[in-house]
Amino acid sequence: MTADPFSDLRASVDRGLASFLRRSLPRLVSLHPALQPAADELEAFVLGGGKRLRPVCLLLGHRAAGGMHERVMGPALALELLHTCALIHDDVIDDADTRRGRASVQRRFAADHRARGWHGEASAFGTSAAVLLGDLAFVLADELFLDADVPSDTLVDALRLFTTMREEVMAGQYLDVVAAHEGGGGDGGELALRIAALKSGRYTIARPLQLGAVLAGGGDALIEDLFRFGEPLGQAFQIRDDVLGVFGAVEATGKSRDSDLREGKRTLLVAETSARLARDDARRFHALLGRADLTAVEADELRTLMRGSGGVEATVAMVDRLRDEALTAMRRLDVDEDTRGTLEQLARFVVDRQA
Repeated sequence: MTADPFSDLRASVDRGLASFLRRSLPRLVSLHPALQPAADELEAFVLGGGKRLRPVCLLLGHRAAGGMHERVMGPALALELLHTCALIHDDVIDDADTRRGRASVQRRFAADHRARGWHGEASAFGTSAAVLLGDLAFVLADELFLDADVPSDTLVDALRLFTTMREEVMAGQYLDVVAAHEGGGGDGGELALRIAALKSGRYTIARPLQLGAVLAGGGDALIEDLFRFGEPLGQAFQIRDDVLGVFGAVEATGKSRDSDLREGKRTLLVAETSARLARDDARRFHALLGRADLTAVEADELRTLMRGSGGVEATVAMVDRLRDEALTAMRRLDVDEDTRGTLEQLARFVVDRQA
């Protein structure tokens, strides 16, 4: 398997995003010149990186149902704009400093506030601007989703599923916030798996695959089987992401390795570690996890406890089990061999990636 088996689809998505932003952002700025920095920041964020996994999955689902991706590029691009909203808002929730190797949106707007010598709190302005920019991306996603060359009743069916997906990701994000503040983690990782399914798993893999198939007029059996393939794979994606967030190379992930530890995210990695630590180590682990003033040395101590307890090994094993579950479901799909091979590439890419 190549390092990037979907480079052609990604390139099509990138071209589509650039074209859409060139058309839509001048319309925004025409409302008032003071909107130019917001337009520039949104364009830089969208075009500045990303795996484009959600648009790719929609296009693959469309192909699996016999469609041609040119007809549904609008909905595919819509998923990337929705993801833009989710990332910007997630960084506000996490009070994150960086994203994709650059300052987070709220930090960039706060810096601009200070540079201009404006009144009020720079950080409050940055937060407000970031929330509104995320909202703008959410609205633009709706505009893009409607730009599909499909029958109107088919588009309505897809829009209903698009709405379901958005409900799920907001629910998952809320549960993630609750889990981080509630603490605990004694549920054997069940909540972490549920969050992984709602916050990312369905939203990243399963629902985009289904959306593509719905837009192609695929049958109910195929749409359901794509979900059975996509949900465990999406969970594997999120759990892998959680591991990379703590142990991955900063230059590859584009964000601090310590941010999830400072926030105290109750991931499966945390649950598996907690279940295996001796009492004194567990007390130390939970005393450090979620501290806003966590030092780099203390973050490394947490990583040592994760490795030494066997928590990392157990988490990686779960990723492998979920991938195997997805591959088993894939073999039951009623698709041609080329499509089956592409979906297998997707499964292996999700698990093997380093960023």
